[in-house]
Amino acid sequence: MINIDFEITQELKEKYIATLCSTKFQDKKTVREKFEEQDIFDGYSFDDVFFMTPKRMIAFIEEIEVKNPDKETLKTIFKYDGKFQPLIAKFIEKYLDPKVCYYCNIDYVNVYESNNGELKNKFTLDHFIDKGSYPYLALSFFNLVPCCSVCNSKIKGTISFYEDEKLKYTNPYSKEFDFDQKVHFKLLLSDKCQDLHIKSKEDIAIPLKEKYSDKYQKYIEVFKLNERYSAHKDIVYDMMKNAELYPESRLKELQDLTGIPYQQIKKEIFHLIDDESDLAQEPFSKLRKDIAKELQLL
Repeated sequence: MINIDFEITQELKEKYIATLCSTKFQDKKTVREKFEEQDIFDGYSFDDVFFMTPKRMIAFIEEIEVKNPDKETLKTIFKYDGKFQPLIAKFIEKYLDPKVCYYCNIDYVNVYESNNGELKNKFTLDHFIDKGSYPYLALSFFNLVPCCSVCNSKIKGTISFYEDEKLKYTNPYSKEFDFDQKVHFKLLLSDKCQDLHIKSKEDIAIPLKEKYSDKYQKYIEVFKLNERYSAHKDIVYDMMKNAELYPESRLKELQDLTGIPYQQIKKEIFHLIDDESDLAQEPFSKLRKDIAKELQLL
């Protein structure tokens, strides 16, 4: 749902590689050394594979799979669970610093301090392309999507996004991932409502609608976004009630009384999220932005 707008500089690439190579296998070799021993990667450097763009990964899989790779051996080299996972999580925590789930924008996944003072993170890292089927991408940076445990374990699981034409291009790191531009929450009211006057949040429906295509319909279905957002209609209900309490005339009165600019008052009352805001900073930011437009608050 939310793009991961993150530039991995050459310096960060070097730090990521150093992080992975800080642990060794029983034969005292690093993952880089193990990688370089594999003939199937001829023509590709370590950096090529570990920082491959989402689009390039798709073509790369096709090239590797025809070579009939020994996947059991590759699973021991690109061993995410139990070996590299803690190192990668710490790296992403430090440099990407994810705040919310990029798949759903519902949950915070930020770092918190435990009772003993140790820093913990709430995010899980989902392998957008399944590490069981394609183990050679298990440590590739742009295949690791910070997300909540609901999206990762309870919903997506091992669904093969790569093998589904409707899902394979929905990696949040991808420059082509334009969910926010193509899909919007729409505000629908029951017949009981007149002139936006509502008595209950049950009079509201907030489905995600995509104009002129169905590019993201499968994505919406897989992550059960309509069903999950339906449980948060109170956010929209509160925005609508505030719209009744604070019409334009009232907001201008508050400006005259307080000296605080009208737009700032409006933003604070409605918790407005505009097109310039970073949607990755807080939960429900896309919902708030889209509904604000529906209510003509922006």
